[in-house]
Amino acid sequence: GDGMLHLVRLCDDKASYCNRFVETERLRQERQAGRPLFFRMGDMYGLRGLALVLLIELGRAVGVLDNSKGSGTANTALVYHAGRLLTLNEGDLPYGVRITCNGVVETMGRLLMQETWGNNFTAHPKLDPQNGELLFIGYKLDSKPYLSAGIMDAHGNLVRQWNIDIHRPVMMHDMAATEQYLVILDLPLCFDPEAMIKEKSLPLKLRNELPSRIGLLRRDHPSCPTGFADVQWFTLPGPSFMAFHVAASWEEPNGDVKIFACQMDEIDMHLDNSTRAEYGLLTEYTVSPSTGVAKLRQMTKVPGDFPVINPSKATRKCKWCWMATLDNNASPLAFLGIAKMDLEAAPGTDACVAMINYPPGMFGGEAVFVPRAGTTVEDDGYLVVYVYDTKADTSYMNMYCARTMSSTPVASLRMPRRVPYGFHGTWVTEEQIKKQVMWV
Repeated sequence: GDGMLHLVRLCDDKASYCNRFVETERLRQERQAGRPLFFRMGDMYGLRGLALVLLIELGRAVGVLDNSKGSGTANTALVYHAGRLLTLNEGDLPYGVRITCNGVVETMGRLLMQETWGNNFTAHPKLDPQNGELLFIGYKLDSKPYLSAGIMDAHGNLVRQWNIDIHRPVMMHDMAATEQYLVILDLPLCFDPEAMIKEKSLPLKLRNELPSRIGLLRRDHPSCPTGFADVQWFTLPGPSFMAFHVAASWEEPNGDVKIFACQMDEIDMHLDNSTRAEYGLLTEYTVSPSTGVAKLRQMTKVPGDFPVINPSKATRKCKWCWMATLDNNASPLAFLGIAKMDLEAAPGTDACVAMINYPPGMFGGEAVFVPRAGTTVEDDGYLVVYVYDTKADTSYMNMYCARTMSSTPVASLRMPRRVPYGFHGTWVTEEQIKKQVMWV
């Protein structure tokens, strides 16, 4: 659906809550028309979905709707960069929003990109805490180049961009980055419009006969807005898989690159058809630029997703990540708590070292890691998460100790209304709020 931000501001020992839609071009047109004009992913199902797509294409042709300014929902994730809080959806460019002094959110507008950038913008860019660069990809399903990548400097300027040659259009929800590389996950969750008709399903299908690949693109590779960049590709052993979310990535002293992600061996885009094999399991991938060899290792038996790390460790080696834990028996998916994973766990041991368990009947989503002010210890901080008490029909913002992983919150704020289950969030400091710019 359309992106709505749920913001809690903590200031001067007080908390305030605000929710606002992101005022996208899509939402503006649909409000003006008084009805839906654009299709959503869940609509692309069977003959009805095909008919809807054709109807919308007809609307574009006759001028009933205009997608020249994008048609994204800005509903997936957020990142603060160059004085701008960006709301993200991989089907469009980001929208900038601004937090006012009284804790209200205002939409500033759609991000202005250089004309040479002709693709969408990932929901999961990677922010390098050392130099302030923002690394990102963008993919599209209808025309080549299917994949592009870029880097913005600390001031928000597009300083590098590349087109990347992949064999077919795929859903590429996340990416990774290290000190030297932008890391591409070319996994065969393919766009398959025939599946809408033949299988009465969504037009995305995991094609197990195709390989799963990881690509390394050097961050200092010269820009090539035309043509394709040189990427070193690695084919991963074993059956193909999908990974929606990356936990961490870095380079080892010997030059090997490690990536940690939540691997799903099967995937059905219908959430009510979930099976055990569709749950993510934290997995380590090691690729060697010097030998061309790739290998993988399952890190845990605890199913989960939405992994997070201390943001100061992004693109560098880290020891800890935290992820939302899944209820194996629930349909649709339900998150029961938070697991703490040791990324340095020895082979043969389970990386899960501790778990926060929500009370019965309470479920949550992604936890955001907030470092304790002034600390240099990687796991010294808080896990901030919205949880919903299904019995009391009440939402809370809970804060847990990331070091001890006690299931008793350090603090709990009762929300004035229900906060629906969402995807991703972020933490914005008071200093960042003061440094917000007035443009996108």
